Amino acid sequence: MAGTVNQELGLLFQGPNYVIVKKGGKAGEKVEKHNHPEANVIFTVVKGKVQVFLNETEEHVLVPGQVLEFNGDNYIQATLVEDSEFVVNLIHKPE
Repeated sequence: MAGTVNQELGLLFQGPNYVIVKKGGKAGEKVEKHNHPEANVIFTVVKGKVQVFLNETEEHVLVPGQVLEFNGDNYIQATLVEDSEFVVNLIHKPE
């Protein structure tokens, strides 16, 4: 096959310059503050509603279909406002 489909939570795909992960959880669960300095980040909500803070001050409340892009040097933390699923694409920066 030329293509691969994956829909489970966890690591979806990994290549030499990217990692794609699908995460999910129940309302009220949190993603603790962290960053990905090696990558540019694309954060896409596919189910529910997620409140995201970048650097503890910049707030984004995302719903399905909305995509947040940011430099992984920034710190992200998130709270699932509703039962949610989201996909995180880490695109490694050139060295």
